[in-house]
Amino acid sequence: MSKVGILVAAVLSLSVIAVAVYLWMSLGDVDVGISGYIALTAGALGTLGLGAGLMTLVFYSHRAGFDERAGARPVSEETPPQDMRDDP
Repeated sequence: MSKVGILVAAVLSLSVIAVAVYLWMSLGDVDVGISGYIALTAGALGTLGLGAGLMTLVFYSHRAGFDERAGARPVSEETPPQDMRDDP
């Protein structure tokens, strides 16, 4: 099943790249100045940085155990210890 998923992801990625290259080439005589290339580069690096930062937070959260606490019942709903219950 994972080979099929990898194949689908690869085909989709190549399709997106092909469309992007086609659109870039079809711009024709549009001049992109140095500020345009700087903005394009800054946007790409910012997007990669944001993605890397969010993935870092996901892995940190998992390692620190925050994920287990997020899915647990609230403390007020947990059963009290045996010595604090009303029934004998």
